[in-house]
Amino acid sequence: MILMLFSWSSANAQSYRDDETRYGISIGSDYDAPVGNLAYTFKPGINYNVNLLQQKGDFTANVSFGYHTYKPKMDTFYYAATGTDYGTAEYKNFTVASFYLGGTYNYPVSDQFKINAGVNLGAYFTHYYLHQSNFSLDETDDLQEKDVYIAARLGFTYMLNENVGIGVEGKYNFFAPTGSAQDDDRVGTLYFSWSAGVRLTYIF
Repeated sequence: MILMLFSWSSANAQSYRDDETRYGISIGSDYDAPVGNLAYTFKPGINYNVNLLQQKGDFTANVSFGYHTYKPKMDTFYYAATGTDYGTAEYKNFTVASFYLGGTYNYPVSDQFKINAGVNLGAYFTHYYLHQSNFSLDETDDLQEKDVYIAARLGFTYMLNENVGIGVEGKYNFFAPTGSAQDDDRVGTLYFSWSAGVRLTYIF
């Protein structure tokens, strides 16, 4: 029975021309972990994404939408201010809605199995909240930011038949707030995260 299923899958996977333009959609779920400065404050989150696809030959282009949330590691952080005085810092969830374009080259290991490598380029729309207080300061940052977003991607896709595929993908993500440094001292700072997850793809 298993051999019959794989034979059927293989036959269907080869039933279209390699140079044919095809369209599809994929949905994914990634484990997304901040790196560096953000990692001191926030836990990893789950990224949910939807991707509209165009395939031609060994290349795939995507238009994608995603959403994820980094939760603070603690409700309140304490830090040394001066001498024996301490200050507090309170964070709320760091939320990210993303929109980006991308492309991959799909190296065919077999008719059904392909290794994918490529990039994403787009924008993060984030919400960042911080309240700090100590003996000389009581300040709140409640910022809606637009960030430039770039990612390097590597993964693989296994086509179960001509239309349905499953895949795994890892990304290293770079993002930086844009705007005026006078209004937001985070502007120009580069942040990083890595993510890895699964994809379910349907090609029309």
